[in-house]
Amino acid sequence: MDQKAARAAATKAFKAGGMPLRKGHHRLGDPKKDEIVWYVDLRAQSAGPSSPLRFEVGCWVAALDHPEPEGGPVDCPLLLDRSVSATTPAEMGAEVGALVARVTEIDSVAALRAALSAGDLGRPLVDQSLRTLLGE
Repeated sequence: MDQKAARAAATKAFKAGGMPLRKGHHRLGDPKKDEIVWYVDLRAQSAGPSSPLRFEVGCWVAALDHPEPEGGPVDCPLLLDRSVSATTPAEMGAEVGALVARVTEIDSVAALRAALSAGDLGRPLVDQSLRTLLGE
């Protein structure tokens, strides 16, 4: 599947999952009322139309009192990458759906702490302010 088709399928699946685009990034949650807000971008791993894709996922935490990330996931205190394995639009929809379902479950600092402790998020980059908040 080419990048254009992959991006179209991903955007459709993100919208269906309640994660529409906001300032060019898919966002789940509202920084004005939610404890945790997730941002996701679909990125190419290198230049070229056949380059593999990955999800860049960021978690913004209201308790840190950081401004809402204008740059999307990369400006969040927690950042992780997930490789995309989908080869068809249907597979992309399923992969996005699974990602949205997973981050939807992590809707509080306590849930984030538990997911990180269990290794459910792999090995994300976590900045010092979030480590301090989580008691690491």
